[in-house]
Amino acid sequence: MATTNEPIYDGLESGQIIGPDHHQFKLTSQLKTNRFGQLWHAEDLSTSLSVPVTLQVFNPALLKHQGFIEAAQKHIVLSKKFKHPHLAEYYGMFRQKGVLLFFAMELMDGLTLEQLISNGQAKKLKDNQKKGLLQQLATAIDNAHAGAGQAHKGICPESIFINKQGGVKLADFAFEEAMTIAGELNNTPSSHLTFQAPEAFHPTPISIAADIYSFACIVYQLLSGKAPFKPNDDEMTRVRKELKKPASLNQNQWEVLQSAFSTDPEQRPQKAGLLFKEIINAGDEADEEETPEPLSATPSKRRKIGMFSIPEWTVPVLIFCFGFLLGFAIAFVLGMQNTHQIEQALSQTRIELQKVQEDITGLQQTLGLEREERTSETETLQTELNKKINEVDTLHKELLDIKFADPDKLTVFTDQLPEGFKGPQMVIIPRGSFTMGDQQLIGDDNERPAHQVIISKRFALSRNEVTFNDYDYYARTMGRPLPADEGWGRGNRPVINVSWLEAKAYVQWLSLLTGQPYRLPTEAEWEYVARAGTDTNYWWGDKLEQERAVCSECGTEWDGRKTAPIASFPPNSWSIHDMNGNVDEWVEDCYQDSYFNASKDGDAMIDGTCEFRVMRGGSWFDIGRVIRSSSRYRHPPGSTKNSWGFRIALDLSDTATEE
Repeated sequence: MATTNEPIYDGLESGQIIGPDHHQFKLTSQLKTNRFGQLWHAEDLSTSLSVPVTLQVFNPALLKHQGFIEAAQKHIVLSKKFKHPHLAEYYGMFRQKGVLLFFAMELMDGLTLEQLISNGQAKKLKDNQKKGLLQQLATAIDNAHAGAGQAHKGICPESIFINKQGGVKLADFAFEEAMTIAGELNNTPSSHLTFQAPEAFHPTPISIAADIYSFACIVYQLLSGKAPFKPNDDEMTRVRKELKKPASLNQNQWEVLQSAFSTDPEQRPQKAGLLFKEIINAGDEADEEETPEPLSATPSKRRKIGMFSIPEWTVPVLIFCFGFLLGFAIAFVLGMQNTHQIEQALSQTRIELQKVQEDITGLQQTLGLEREERTSETETLQTELNKKINEVDTLHKELLDIKFADPDKLTVFTDQLPEGFKGPQMVIIPRGSFTMGDQQLIGDDNERPAHQVIISKRFALSRNEVTFNDYDYYARTMGRPLPADEGWGRGNRPVINVSWLEAKAYVQWLSLLTGQPYRLPTEAEWEYVARAGTDTNYWWGDKLEQERAVCSECGTEWDGRKTAPIASFPPNSWSIHDMNGNVDEWVEDCYQDSYFNASKDGDAMIDGTCEFRVMRGGSWFDIGRVIRSSSRYRHPPGSTKNSWGFRIALDLSDTATEE
C-alpha cells in the first residue's frame, strides 16, 4: 500500500510504542501489508506480564471514507460475542492522536489461505490436509453464527488465517463493508466478492445461507484449484454458470456440494459442518465395501478408512487431533524440505515447551502464596466494608424516609466502553405509580388531564444529562461532527446543539457497543423520575427556590447565560441531577396536544407522522414556570438549539434478582 502522507502511520517501526495513554502496545516486527494497512506483531504493555498480540493498523485514508469506522466498531462488538479456537479473538479497537486506528487481536502468524492459493502452495496440500482445513473452517462458521446470530457476509480466503499452532482462524466477521471500501481505495475489487452468494447483490439483508454459499465456493476452489467465479461476475453470471465437477469428488459428493450453490437460500444446507459432513459421507459410501458386521451384545457403528475399519466414535477424535496438527503440516509443506529440518524444529519446540512449563510452575507457586495473602486481606477489607455499608444504610434511612412501590433499590452502575472510557452513570429506578400532568392547575393545556400511570417495567435512567465527554467520544469514534459548545466549554457540561435524531443515533450506537438495550426515556418515565415520589411543581416543593436548578430566575451564576456543569446542584430524592432546568431534554414520544388518549403504562406515545418530538425539563434560558416537572414542549426531530440536550434510559430484565 502506498505512502499516505501521514508521518505517524508511514513511520511505524519496530520498538515503537503506540496506542492511547491508558492502553499501549510495543511494535516488535511487521508481518506484512494488506488491503487494510499494516499487520504487526506487538506486545501489550497494559498487562502485568507482556502479552504478544497482532495489530491490524488501518491506513488513515480508510478512516476518511464514510461508514468505515462504523463498520469497524460493529465488527469489534460482534466479534466479542463468541470465542472459539478457530475464530480470531479480538481484544479491542484503539486510537492514537486522531490518526492511528487499529485492532488488537490474538497472535497470528500472518499466513492466510489467500496466500497459500496465490503462491500455489495450496495445490501441494494433501487431500487429508485440505479436509482438515475445511473441517476447521466449517466449525468456525457454525460457531460464529451461533454466537452472533447473523451472517459473516465476508467469508473468503483473505479472511482465513492459518497458524502453525491452532490451524484455521476465521476473521473479519461482519466486516464486508470495510472490505469493499478497502478494495475501492486500492483500485482492486474486494476478494470477498468472488465468494458472495447471488442474493448479496440485493440491498435486502442476507441470511446465514449466504455464508454456506461462500463456504461451498472455498471448498470448490481448494478441491479444483480454481475459483468458481470472478470478482466482477454479476448475479446473473453466477446463476447461469455451469461449474465443472472437481476430479477429487465422486458424483454423489458433487451433488451434495452443488446443493450449497442453490439460488434459493432455503434449499442450501443449514450449517457448514452439515454440508462438509455430507460430502465426506458421500465419499465413504462410494468407497465402502460390503463387510458383515461381527455379532456382539452391543454392536457399534464403524467407519472404513482405506484398509482399516474403525469405530464411528473415534472419527471426531481423529478429526480434532488432525486439525491440531494441520498448522504444523502446512508449515512443513511451505518451508521444511527435509527430515533434518523437521527434527530441529521439533527439538526447539520441546525446549520451548519445557521452559514454558517451568515458567507456569513458578508462576503457580507465586500465585498460590499471593492468593493466601490476598484472601486474608480480602476478609479484613470485607469486614470493614460491611461495617461501612451498614453505617451508610443507617444514614440513608435517616435522610430519606421514602417508601417505594416494590423492593427495587436505587443502584448506580456504569458500562465499560473501549479505550478505557465509561458510559453514563445509570441509576436503577424503583417501580411504582404516579399522577402525571399538571395537578396544581397552573400549567398549559397540553399538561392535562392529570392521570394515573403505572410504571411496572424495570428500567434505569442516567444520573446526569449526557455530557460533551460522552457525546464527543461517540462522535469521534463514528466520524460524526462535534456539536458546538458556544464557547462555554465541553467536558462535563451537558451536550447541546443536538437534534432528536442525533440523540437517537447516540443511544443506538451505545446499545450496539455494549450489547445493552439503551434508548431515550419515554415521556412518562421522565416525569416519573423528575417527580421522585412527589406531586408538587418541583421535586423540592411547589415554589421556585434559589440555587436548586439553572433557569433565567433561579439565582445562580449561570442564569439566562449558559449551561452549568452537570451535578452542580443537589440531586432529587432518587439521586438524579438536573431534571429541572439546565438543558431541555429530548424524550422518545411523538407530541400529543393533550393527555386524553395517553398511555397508562408509561410506554412512549408514537403516531404515524410524528412531526414533532416531546422535550421536557426546561433550560438555563427559561423562566421558572417552564422548568416544572409537568411542563412539556414540542420541536421538530431534526432541529437543534444551544439549550437542548438529552439523557438516556436502559431497559432492565424483569427476571433480575430483587432484594
